[in-house]
Amino acid sequence: MNWGHKITITFILFAILIITMVTIAMKQDVHLVAPDYYEEELAYQDQIDKMNNYNALMSKPIFSKQDGKIILSFPDTIEIISGEVLFFRPAHSGMDQKFTLKLDDSARQYFTQADFQKGLWKTKLSWKDQTHDYFVENTIIL
Repeated sequence: MNWGHKITITFILFAILIITMVTIAMKQDVHLVAPDYYEEELAYQDQIDKMNNYNALMSKPIFSKQDGKIILSFPDTIEIISGEVLFFRPAHSGMDQKFTLKLDDSARQYFTQADFQKGLWKTKLSWKDQTHDYFVENTIIL
């Protein structure tokens, strides 16, 4: 076999590889981060203000894992009128879960870890007090 045949075979194998990759990529299911992505982008300045309010807090809420539970703990100094927690799964938007804040007497809320698939999750926590709105996003690996 001479060098001309080797170049031709290499080119054909490369073309088959590219066609296979394009076919596989076209069959992949793409999950949008949010169905109303563009509307959310227009209102992002409000989100920035909420994040700045959160950053100005002296003591902040934290997420922790213990005994098969995810624990959201708020400091005693924060008074909450209303709020919600979104557990956001970047790999699959159909697994997202939203909860209303319902803290117990010790300013904690518990989530059962078994309700969530293992992997990377982002928590989007938002709440209001008497004067401000707050927002923070954290990453949790279960």
